[in-house]
Amino acid sequence: MRKTREQSRLETRERLIASAHAAIRRDGIGGLSLRRLCEEAGYSQGAFYSNFASRDDLLLVLMERHVLGEVETLRRLVQVMDGEALGDVPATVAARLADLAQQTEWSLLSIELQLHAQRDARFADAYNAAKISYHAEFARLVEDILQRHNLAPALPPLQIGIGLYALWSGLAVQGTVPGAGPRDEIFLAFLRAVIGGSPSPADGRQPSADQSAS
Repeated sequence: MRKTREQSRLETRERLIASAHAAIRRDGIGGLSLRRLCEEAGYSQGAFYSNFASRDDLLLVLMERHVLGEVETLRRLVQVMDGEALGDVPATVAARLADLAQQTEWSLLSIELQLHAQRDARFADAYNAAKISYHAEFARLVEDILQRHNLAPALPPLQIGIGLYALWSGLAVQGTVPGAGPRDEIFLAFLRAVIGGSPSPADGRQPSADQSAS
C-alpha cells in the first residue's frame, strides 16, 4: 500500500530524530552537524527544515522524548513494586536516576539548552514550556508513590519533581568533583527527606514497621 504524504513525512521525521540521537551518543552535542545528520539519515537539509524549525527545535524534541520515556520507565518500576516495602521503592527509583545521571550526553544537553535559553528570550519561552511538561511528569510519578504508600510529603509533588530534575541535570557537573558522594545515595537521601515516611493525617493509620524503619 502506498504511503500517504503524512506517513512519509512522519517516517522522515523519525529517521532524522534517530540519526540525531545516534550522532549525540557518538560525538556529543557539540559535534552535532545538521549536514552530516541529514546525510546519515539519507535526506537533504530541505527535508530537515520541513520537519524542524531549527537545530534547537530538534534538540527539544530529543530531550522531551528522553525525559518522558525515562519517567515512564520509572512509573512502570513503581507499579511492578506495588505492595512491597516503602524503603525498596525510593532505593529503586534512586538507583535508576543515578544510572540516568551517568548518561552525561542527556544531562549535558539539558544544561546546554538552559545556557542557550539564558541568551535567547524566544528560545527560553520554548524551553521553559518543555521543562514544565518534564516537571509535571516527574510530579505524577511522585504522586503515584505517595498514593500507593499513603505518605505525607515535605513538599508538594511538583516541587519534588523539579528537585529530581535539577539533581539529575546538576549531578552531571557537580557529581564528578573529588569527594562527591555516589549519585544513587544523593538521590535516595533527597527522596527519603521529601516524600515522608508516615501516612497522610487524613488517613489516620499508623506507619507500618517498614515505613518506620525507612
